[in-house]
Amino acid sequence: MNNKKLLGKLIEEEVRRQQIPITKFADMICCQRNNVYKIFDRSSLHVDQLALISKVLNRNFFEELAIDPSLIDINSEEAIQEIENRRAVSQFMEVVPKVLSDMGRQPVIAFGIPLGMEDVEELPDFMLTDYGICFSKNNFMALKPQYKTNPLFDFREFENNDGIKVYLMINTLTGSHMIDVKLDYKTEEEWEKTFRFIFETFFDHGSK
Repeated sequence: MNNKKLLGKLIEEEVRRQQIPITKFADMICCQRNNVYKIFDRSSLHVDQLALISKVLNRNFFEELAIDPSLIDINSEEAIQEIENRRAVSQFMEVVPKVLSDMGRQPVIAFGIPLGMEDVEELPDFMLTDYGICFSKNNFMALKPQYKTNPLFDFREFENNDGIKVYLMINTLTGSHMIDVKLDYKTEEEWEKTFRFIFETFFDHGSK
């Protein structure tokens, strides 16, 4: 007998527990009513969609995924990496807003496709749109050689003495920039060091 849990069933249970009508829930997550039932039957969801559902239901499903291997196929070759990714996203969602607030920075995290990147295959997972900082499990900038060869973009890599590495892409026409940070598991202290490096390097001109 297969007792494997489904992520979709956890979401359905939470929607029912909060007594949210299916039509309203569909509007909350920007999808059609019939697609909600498809979500309830799924064992996995794209990180952006799950992040939105976690937000509207005020329940961090990433945390549950990170600590419960039964929610994934533990026999798959990608199981270990999937667990690590979920653990990293859970930590990110819990810690980063607090770190930013403590630093007096805007803590609003967005997810979705950034403007002008609709045709890019590899996308960031989350963004701080107020600062043009994005976070991706795969360092999407580093994996795209066209960023380095396209004359429209000035692509740079920065690393400090603590081994914190970030990528910077500057649009040479508009002067706008985007910073990419690898979304892996970091402690609160490590995230704080990462943000201090970013803000002091790119925003505060070295001032504290």
